[in-house]
This record gives sequence, structure tokens and C-alpha cells, in this order.
Amino acid sequence: MGLRAAFRLPEPDEKVVGWHVSPLVDLAAYSLSWIWVLGPLLLLGPAREDYLFLYLLTIAITDLHRHFGLPYVYLDKQVRRRYPARFWLFPAVLLLAWAASPFLADSELVLSPVAVCALAGLLVLLLQILRRDGGEAAAPVGELARVLVGTMSVALILDIWTRSLALSFDPAWWWFGAALFASTWLDWQRIRRATLPASDTSARATGASEQAIASSGGPRFAASMIILALIGVALLLRSWLARHQVTSGVPVEQVMAVVAVIAALWNFWHVYMQKYGIMRMYNAKARGRFEGEAAEVPGWADRALVLCWLPLYFAYLGPLYREIAVDYFDDAAAVLPGFLSLLDQISSVTLPLTIAIVIVVHGLWLRAEWRASRLRSVPRLLMAGGTTGLALCFFVFDPIKVYLAFAFSHAVEYCVFVWAYQRKRYQGPLAHDPTLGRALRRPLLFYLGMILLFGVAIMLLKYWGRWIVPEADRPELFGYRTAYWLGFWGVYQSMAHFYFDGFLWKMRLPSVRANI
Repeated sequence: MGLRAAFRLPEPDEKVVGWHVSPLVDLAAYSLSWIWVLGPLLLLGPAREDYLFLYLLTIAITDLHRHFGLPYVYLDKQVRRRYPARFWLFPAVLLLAWAASPFLADSELVLSPVAVCALAGLLVLLLQILRRDGGEAAAPVGELARVLVGTMSVALILDIWTRSLALSFDPAWWWFGAALFASTWLDWQRIRRATLPASDTSARATGASEQAIASSGGPRFAASMIILALIGVALLLRSWLARHQVTSGVPVEQVMAVVAVIAALWNFWHVYMQKYGIMRMYNAKARGRFEGEAAEVPGWADRALVLCWLPLYFAYLGPLYREIAVDYFDDAAAVLPGFLSLLDQISSVTLPLTIAIVIVVHGLWLRAEWRASRLRSVPRLLMAGGTTGLALCFFVFDPIKVYLAFAFSHAVEYCVFVWAYQRKRYQGPLAHDPTLGRALRRPLLFYLGMILLFGVAIMLLKYWGRWIVPEADRPELFGYRTAYWLGFWGVYQSMAHFYFDGFLWKMRLPSVRANI
């Protein structure tokens, strides 16, 4: 009976003290999920062909997890209406960038310094809109659509007109003007709404108040000032280049390489912050359970616990696996060898320092955990132990295999969390009757479809004719291999995934806490 109870899956509304789903599910999916892949990998040979099935399995679940939260956003109107710009504008920009990337990478397009600065200005405008999306400080969707479509359409028409006449005027200035006008207009309208009388119909429609806007909207015209500063930088650059008779620009492939680097760095942060989020979830579920607790474990202690290994990775693993690092990060081949050589030369200083950081952080975390629960929160201890055990594996085993286990663990954590969250939220009909709620009435069919569409299908498009049926022709789309398209898709779609997760699953949100 005890064994059956241990393997029983609790009902969605059943209270499980301290754990998220159940002890067995939490251990298998969170703290020890990396063992499922690393164990078999260590029994297989060192070449990729020796563990090809597990490699493809990891790739498949990684692709799957990046899309796993999309139904929650786009099949539940209550969720997607919270942040219209974040859920529609941001993915649309990334989708356009993805569609153009293969052709841009294959072109010899060179951007002028003014064009690069104009791109930065448009990025500032995008960040301004995203930062103020949701709540009373957000621009109404209709207003946002009108100003963006209007300004960008005018800039595009003027750009085409300037190029058709072969004028010496750089058409990138039109885009600067569009970014500056849109940014200023949005701030001006925000201030106007804040000063309307409370009885005004438009004020009632937007629900705006001066206090709410001042507290959540950010400094007035800050984005416009940044765009103006970028215009000044562009003017200075143009003047300096003309004075020194420099006519070369920035190849578009270099701009795309910068985007890829940003995505890679964001990925590192995102992976560790997910483990941090699970620690905070357990912290919230442990709060108030133990008599005589002094305080909850502060967020900085959990964050330091998951991040403290990064300096040691650079100091020790970088120089040790120099060839592997250069091979896997070939985009940084121009600077990486020199950087790793420098780390090797100063290792007598960096190694003791980074080891000390790991030891001190773990000591501080244990002290905070002792003060909060006297080390009685088993889920938190196991999650911390699993994270530390995985980190130590990088120093003992083949780092490629450990990295695969790390990626597998991250994907499983996310998929199980989303599944458990949706299982509780949609256990019964909701008042707004979301499409996702209806789809999850047949959960096996729904999740199997997700696996086939985003796991299996993407894996086949990537590796058919290479690792899967090597003698077959590799599939193509518009003259480029589908694997090439999916390489860019991995960059842009993962950025949307990273961004959404940064605010969708915060433990301080009542809607999140209610369903965990």
C-alpha cells in the first residue's frame, strides 16, 4: 500500500505539502532529472555516433520545451490580453527577422554606421513599448497599432524613394525619424491620459491615473532622449568617417552574429534562472511550515547558489577543454583562444578565488536555510543537492555529455512545470472558456500532438539526411536546407521563449501562486 501511494499521482487540487506535484514527480523532473540521460551516456563511447539516440532525444526535448508554453499564451484569451505588445509585437518582430535571416546572411549587404545606429534606435522604441505593456501605463492596442504602422510605413516609403533616386542622403535617417516620432508620441499620449479628469470616458476606458502611470511607466521621454543621443552618435560617426575617408560599413552578417551572441548569453542566464525559480517555488511552499523559523531564505542566496559555479567553469574548464570550446564556439574563434590562454596564465589566482566563491556561497546558503527551516525543507535540500551534483559532474566526466544532461534536465523541468500548472488551472471549466481548457479535456491527445509537432517534426527537419537516414536527400525550403532555417529559428524563437518565461512564471504573481 505504501509503494502504491508513493507512485500515485495526486489529483490537481490535492494539497501536497512542500512539493510541487509529488515527491516522486519532483525528484524525477526537477532535482534529479539530469541522471536519466547522464547515466546511460557515461556507459557509451565518446563519439557522437556512440550515443546518437540520446543526442537526438535531447535535441528533440529541447526543441519541444521552447514551444511548450505557447498554448498557454495563445490559446487562453485571458492570458494573452494581459500583454498585447509582448505577446504579439515582440514575436512578430522576431518572426520577420527569422524570415529574412537566411537571405541576409547569404547577401553581401553592408550597413552604414547611421543604419546601425538607426537599428539601435528602433530597438530602444521596441523596449519602451514592451516595458510599458500591460496595466494602466500601456498604450491602447489601437493607438499602438496606428502609430507603429503609420510611422514605419512612411519610413519605408521614403527609404524606397530615396534609393530609387540614388540620392546621397542616407535613407537610414528616415528610420531614425520614425523611431523618434513614435517614441515621443507614445510618451506624450501617456501624459495626456494621465491628466484627463477621472470622469472622462477615455480615461475610464483606459483605467489610467497619474499615480499609476508615474509609478509603472518609467521616466517620461527617456526613450526619446536615448534615440536623440543615438542620432548624435550617428552624426559624429559619419563626420569622423568622412574626415578619415573611411567608406566601409558594417556587414549585416556581423550584426546577425551579435544577435546570436546575445541569444547565447541570454540562454545561459535563462537556464540558471529556471533552477532559481524552482528554488523560489519551494521556498514559497515551505513558508510558515516550520515552528520557530526566523525568516524565509532570501532570493539572493538561491540566486548565488545556482550561479556561483560559472566563474569556476571559466577558470578551470575553459583552459582544460580549449579545443572543444573553440570548436563549439567557432563564431568567437578570433578572440576565444587568446582569452583562454590568459585564463590559463592567471589560473594560480583565479582557481583558488573561484573555488573559494563556491565554498563561501554554499556556506551562506546553508546558513540561510538553517535560519529559515533548520534544514527541514526536504524539497529545497534535494533541489540544491541535485543542482550542485550536476555542477560537479562537469569536473569529473566528459563535459559534452554533462552538457547534454544539463540541457535535458532544463527541458524536462520546464515541460513538467507547465504541465502541472496547466493541469491545475484547467482542471475544470473556466468562466471565459479558453480554447486551451477545452483542448486539455483530452490531455493525452493534446500533449502527444505537441510532442509530434515540436519535438519529432523539428528533429526530422533538422537531421533527416544527416543523422537520420544519412543516404536520403536533405529537405529544403526556398533553396536553403530546412536545418539552416531551423538554426535561425532556434535563435529567434528561443529569445521569445526566454522573454516570456521572464515574466509569465514569477512566483510573486497571484495567478502563478494560485496554481502551484
